[in-house]
Amino acid sequence: MNGPTHALLGACAGLVAASAMALPAWQVACAVPLAMVTSAGHTSPDMDQSAWWRLLDRWLPDEALGESGPMRHRGITHWWGLVVVAGVALWMLAPGAWWAWALLAGWTSHLAGDFVFGANGGIPVMPWWNCIGCGLDVGGPTEAVTRAVILPVILAVLALRAGGIDVIGPIVDHIRAR
Repeated sequence: MNGPTHALLGACAGLVAASAMALPAWQVACAVPLAMVTSAGHTSPDMDQSAWWRLLDRWLPDEALGESGPMRHRGITHWWGLVVVAGVALWMLAPGAWWAWALLAGWTSHLAGDFVFGANGGIPVMPWWNCIGCGLDVGGPTEAVTRAVILPVILAVLALRAGGIDVIGPIVDHIRAR
């Protein structure tokens, strides 16, 4: 998934997390950019493409661990188990840390995006090997439609919902009435 698509998905995840926690408006306004910070770029699972990570990868003999090692792109930083461990730790140690949940929502959204988009195998089931995913082309037409239409519509609906405006309920009611 490309950076802008990851950022939009992160914004959606931030709004979902903020809504789930019933945050006040100022925290919602902060949660969205916080989720976007960890959804794309060098503060996301794609930190494994940064210069410092690649330098560290050259110094560490992680390839000896198999499957090109945990330091490879879509290796350990893309493993879903890190999200689970972080979520359990947050739940146990700081359940009210809304900002940390927003950051985790952004990181999780990145993994979800890479599961769907990524012809090179998706995300690892095990810490850095046995990747699975849908395999849609990164930068392909499906991602372009997702970025240009689907995610902006979802983001708008979530933003309206966070503002107390339900646009889905009336549609569902109309469909049920038919």
